[in-house]
Amino acid sequence: MNYNPNPASAAGRPRPPKRVSDVNAMGPSAPMMGGGATFMAPPTGPGILDPNMYGAPAPAPVNSYGFDPNLGQPSQHIQQPPQQQPGYGYGAPPPQQAAGPPTFGIGAPQPVAPPTGQYPQFAMFQQPIVQDMAMQYGQKLADQGKQIMENQFEKWVPVAKLKYYFAVDNAYVGRKLRLLFFPYMHKDWSLRYDQEHPVQPRYDVNAPDLYLPTMGYITYVIVAGLLLGMQKRFSPEQLGIQASSAMAYSIFELVIYSIALYVMNVKTSLKTLDLLAFTGYKYVNIVVCLMVSTLFFKSGYYIALAYTSFSFGFFLLRTLRTKLLQDNSPAAPSGAINYDPYGNPQQFDYSGGKKRKLYFLFMVVAGQALFAFLLSKHLYLPEAEVLTVPKTF
Repeated sequence: MNYNPNPASAAGRPRPPKRVSDVNAMGPSAPMMGGGATFMAPPTGPGILDPNMYGAPAPAPVNSYGFDPNLGQPSQHIQQPPQQQPGYGYGAPPPQQAAGPPTFGIGAPQPVAPPTGQYPQFAMFQQPIVQDMAMQYGQKLADQGKQIMENQFEKWVPVAKLKYYFAVDNAYVGRKLRLLFFPYMHKDWSLRYDQEHPVQPRYDVNAPDLYLPTMGYITYVIVAGLLLGMQKRFSPEQLGIQASSAMAYSIFELVIYSIALYVMNVKTSLKTLDLLAFTGYKYVNIVVCLMVSTLFFKSGYYIALAYTSFSFGFFLLRTLRTKLLQDNSPAAPSGAINYDPYGNPQQFDYSGGKKRKLYFLFMVVAGQALFAFLLSKHLYLPEAEVLTVPKTF
């Protein structure tokens, strides 16, 4: 059965059917698009003469027969819900679709730059594991540096030995001040020992300490500034001058005593920190003399200086006697001759050279009175000062 796609013409004469050879020569017909559309889909963008480009209203859609049924009738804007159609008819425009942005040229999206300060090559350092490892490594380096600094500092400053001289309490400070100003009432001047080492100062009032000398030195600088202000001679630089001069006197004093021990060839268990503690008590006496001068002026200052020098000399004679003149054998486990605050027991014979030791002892006592006078003679109030208060209106 032959298929005739073309029906009879308008004249009634049937068209001759195509032969098989003609069909083979022409080739197969083009496939249908979209199940019924015979034309290529129009582009989605506006045409060259599209009035929508210039703001004009869009033309009314036409049907498949090629004419507009609403032609000549008033236009009515009727909004109908969109309907989904399976296919397109002949001449029907496809539904409008939103055009996407161009991939290049004007209007193309620009690449987003990464935030400032963030680089992908350093992203690994933001991992928690890497941060923990870095923290542990840094802590280890800090501990090693701290240990090295402590070892180097320990070579020059005996921090562990200084703890012995600052092991005091309030009760000890009160008893020590009473011993400095009223040494005649004290009976027992021997040092107490725990096996071969002396006990801490808080347990023995006769043991030397560095707390009172340090506090006395600081108080001396403050009182010096107060008295200079009462005499209208104060300036901020005076505090530094008084502090540095007092420190220079103390260092010079220690150097003299060390040279004297070496020259006299005096063998003693008295150490440098012991000398610093015993000679530092004079600042307590200086503060008392200066405070008395604020009440009794020049006469009160000299009376207080004489009394404190005598009482302090008595204290030094009785205290240093256990370290300079005590005649004990080196084998004695509880003797003061074996005392070494640096932790190195010395086995020396301290029984010889008593006359040289007495000379050194009297030199220390006389030196304390001399240096106390030199450090305070320019600070005491010579007479009553009339303080003028400015009138306020």
